[in-house]
Amino acid sequence: MERSIIHINVADFAVAVERVLDSRLFGRPVVIAPEGAARAAVYDMSDEAFGAGVRKGMLLSQARRRCPDAAVLFPRPQRYERAMGDLFRRALPFSPLVEPGERDGHLFIDVTGSSRLFGPAVDVAWRLQRRVRFDMGLDPIWSVAP
Repeated sequence: MERSIIHINVADFAVAVERVLDSRLFGRPVVIAPEGAARAAVYDMSDEAFGAGVRKGMLLSQARRRCPDAAVLFPRPQRYERAMGDLFRRALPFSPLVEPGERDGHLFIDVTGSSRLFGPAVDVAWRLQRRVRFDMGLDPIWSVAP
């Protein structure tokens, strides 16, 4: 039997979670970093900040120079962990074999042998994407691999 693995990815996970909670952040550059620390490094950034040259691990002072109009938010790991747990729970009805990536919005779901219950893996991925959008306000992308 060929395996079917769904990969769910919420891009810029920490930023996506913050944007769900504060709609004023949509469409503007966002950098998540511990502001005030002597050598604060970028934890996550939005596509807009990435386009301006900001990268994960970059010093916040350098990120500010590259993207001066970015909103800088303090990292809230507990908030992202809760959102990751919610994402994980949305996937569990489709398979008991769900593995998180690095706790950053990535899930790997083994739906091998579940097509009689839920249909092809592609249908499961679409359903899960819609559920996450509706329930959590996040917009994941997905792929299916054997």
